[in-house]
Amino acid sequence: MVKPMEGIFCANFSNSILGYASCQKVWHAQCYECLGTSCDLKFPIKEMKDEDDNPWYKQQEKEYRINHGVAGAHLSMPFLCEWCWMRILETRSPQPGRDDTLVACIRRVNLDAMTGKSEYTIKGHLGRTKRILTFNAKYGKTPTFEPRGPLPPMDLVGMGVALDMMLYSLEAVGRNEDVVQYETLRQIRSTATRNYDSSPNGVTEMACFSVGKGRVRPTRCPTQSEFFSLFGKGCEYRMGSESKANKEVSIRVIVELLRRVKQDIADTEYLPEKNELIKFGAFITMCTAASLRGCEGFLADLAGLVRHLDRGRRGVIPAKLKDNFDEDVAESLPHVVIALLGKVKGETGEDTHQIALANTTQSGIKVRWWIEELVRVGLAEGRRSGPAFAYPNGKLASSSEYNAMFLSYLGEIQEQTELIEDKIEVNEAFGISRTLRKTAQSRATRAGISAANQAKMNRWRTVENAKGKKPNFEMRDLYAGVLGQMPVTWRYSYAL
Repeated sequence: MVKPMEGIFCANFSNSILGYASCQKVWHAQCYECLGTSCDLKFPIKEMKDEDDNPWYKQQEKEYRINHGVAGAHLSMPFLCEWCWMRILETRSPQPGRDDTLVACIRRVNLDAMTGKSEYTIKGHLGRTKRILTFNAKYGKTPTFEPRGPLPPMDLVGMGVALDMMLYSLEAVGRNEDVVQYETLRQIRSTATRNYDSSPNGVTEMACFSVGKGRVRPTRCPTQSEFFSLFGKGCEYRMGSESKANKEVSIRVIVELLRRVKQDIADTEYLPEKNELIKFGAFITMCTAASLRGCEGFLADLAGLVRHLDRGRRGVIPAKLKDNFDEDVAESLPHVVIALLGKVKGETGEDTHQIALANTTQSGIKVRWWIEELVRVGLAEGRRSGPAFAYPNGKLASSSEYNAMFLSYLGEIQEQTELIEDKIEVNEAFGISRTLRKTAQSRATRAGISAANQAKMNRWRTVENAKGKKPNFEMRDLYAGVLGQMPVTWRYSYAL
């Protein structure tokens, strides 16, 4: 028997909803457990291990917390039992055999919501509630707490969407693991929220007001409820997040890769292959020196490269170069201007972007040589405009092909040198998407480039140069802004 103020009570306890018999569901905390095993369902739990593949010493404690309820949880969150939820969502009581999976998923959602709130917070709230009620009884005062139920017979907290996420996690297969990651499940919430916002109910709530830098919009969208937020936190804690984002390599690996590309260019006699190797080498060089993500590298504009190719060709580095040199000094430095044309992350439209880079980096990467070769190949193919990294017919080059070439060269370097550790899985750890940018960031940090200047280098925008106003300059007018940014862009690239 569960005593009052103990265990976990359904909010509809002793109440009838939708014409069904009154709910009598209540559990001891240790009895409210995950039903996955009894239904032959495997809800994923992230297993923590050390470097020797041994389970974390608190793994069992963590799994018990995830798979069992907490006494008094119904006082800290809107808790409904599986039977009540089935009657609300499916307008029927759960049927053994037919609805076992749905019941188990509802149980899992409730447990994740309990996991999303600290066990100490739940127990602390329970303890304070009991003390207040004790004092009320002692002095004959009517409790001021709101009734715990019954709750309205509708889904106001997003249980239906949470069930969609649970069912998806049981069926889908992840890219990095046998199961999908929580980040993938979050997309289901985003889809549901957008559906609500564009519905008749959502449209009537679209007005918003500003608070500081953000926007606030009152809404009844179930996926924005406190319960759904707790469920999301608990679900992420249970499943973990096994992200395998691209890792960096040392700048020596990039130097060695470019050396091998140049050697292959010299060895091949087939002109189309030679030209594609030049484009690939220039892509690696540009993304590294300019700290670009792979997708941004493909925005390189051939017309912009041609227009400014002669600028900075014969520059000289003075014996003493001040940190904040002026435009005259900038123009006299050895540099090459790269031009990007398109929509860059963080902006609202397409625009022209130019960055001045050092002709040669301190590690020996010959940025200008590769850019000049890229331009020469483009002109030889009869192209003077359009994407710089393109096939002879002008069609944008394939990022997957460049990525495959990148991984192939890294595989050779790992096999034939000691620059990449043997234990690293090249195909999983690296990629043109972010490896080149992360490599540049790491090298810049070791070279003493300040975090502020790194942030500026990685957030360059023509809009910033215009001080918040959307510029509408011709390409020749943008060069003055390029010179003004060189204390950041040139120093950054030169340090690589």
